[in-house]
Amino acid sequence: MQVLITGGAGRLGTTICRAFYEDGIDVCAFDLDTPQNRRRIRELNGAVKVFWGDITDRDSVRRALEGIDAVVHMAAVLPPVADAQPELARKVNVGGTRILVDLLRENGRQIPFVFTSSAATFGPTPDAGAPLSPDMTQCRPRGTYGETKLEAEDLIRESGIEHVILRLSATMYFIFELSDIKRMFTLPLDQRIEYCHPDDTARAIVNSVKRFEKAKGNTFVISGGPEQRMLYKDMIGAILGVMGLPVPPPGKFSKEAYYLDWYDTARSQELLEYQKRNFTDYLQDFASEVSRRYGSRFLPFMRRFAGPVFGKLVVRLF
Repeated sequence: MQVLITGGAGRLGTTICRAFYEDGIDVCAFDLDTPQNRRRIRELNGAVKVFWGDITDRDSVRRALEGIDAVVHMAAVLPPVADAQPELARKVNVGGTRILVDLLRENGRQIPFVFTSSAATFGPTPDAGAPLSPDMTQCRPRGTYGETKLEAEDLIRESGIEHVILRLSATMYFIFELSDIKRMFTLPLDQRIEYCHPDDTARAIVNSVKRFEKAKGNTFVISGGPEQRMLYKDMIGAILGVMGLPVPPPGKFSKEAYYLDWYDTARSQELLEYQKRNFTDYLQDFASEVSRRYGSRFLPFMRRFAGPVFGKLVVRLF
C-alpha cells in the first residue's frame, strides 16, 4: 500500500509521514516546494517519497494520485493566516479539497480517503453542558478556518466517495514558532481544553486507513480523552514551567471564548485505539526536544537563573 499525504511536509504532516513509515506503509508526501518544507522533509532521512506540488493545481494533484492506494488529506491554510487571508484559505481549504475529491471520483476507484478536519468546526462553546460530540453538538464555526473546514466536510460527504473525517483537537508541537507565540494569547485562561499528544493523533490517522472498512462513513473527534481535560491556564502554565517561566499577565490573554473544549471520544477510541500518551509525556518530550536543539545546559540555565530573575520581564515581551 502507498499512502498519499497532502500537506505531508507540515509540522504535523511529517509526524504522520513518520508514523505510516514506521508501521511499514509506503508514504508519498505532497506539499508546496518551499525551503521550510524541504528542511522538514530532510529530517525524515529519505523515509518517504516526495511530490512537490500545489493542492489548488489540478494537474499536479492528478499526477500525485498516480499509483496511490489511500489518501490522507491534511493540506490546509491554518490560523492565524486563514483569518488574515480568507480568500487564500477558501481557495486551499475548500477549493483544493474539491479538486482532490473530483479527481478521485473521475478515477472511479474507491480508495480510503481520510480528511483531517478540525474541532474549529464546532465553533466556541462556552456554555456547553457536556463534552462535545459530532453526533450531538451542532456546528457553529466562527472564523474562516472553522467555516472552510466545515464546508470541506460537507463537500466530501456529498461527493459519494468513501471517507473518514477526523476533527483534530489541541495537538501541541515540541518547538514553537512565532505564530505559536501570537496564538498563545488568543485563548482565555479559563478556556476548557483537552490535550492530544502528536503521536496519538498520528496513530488515529494511521488506524483510520488500516481499519478503513470499519471506520468509513464516520466523523470522529480525535483528542486525548477524559484524563487529558484541563483549563488553558494549567496547560500553558505547565509548558512555560518547563523553562522556568511564569504565565504572562492575565490582561494579555483574550476574553472571548475560543473554539476548543472537552470532547466525547468514546467512539473514536473504541474503533481506532489511539490514546496511549498523555500531557505529562508531552512535557517530557518538549523538554527533550528543547535540550536537543539548544544544548543540555539551556533548560538548567533557564530554570535556575533566567526564569527566576528575568521571567516576568520575558513573558511581558511575548
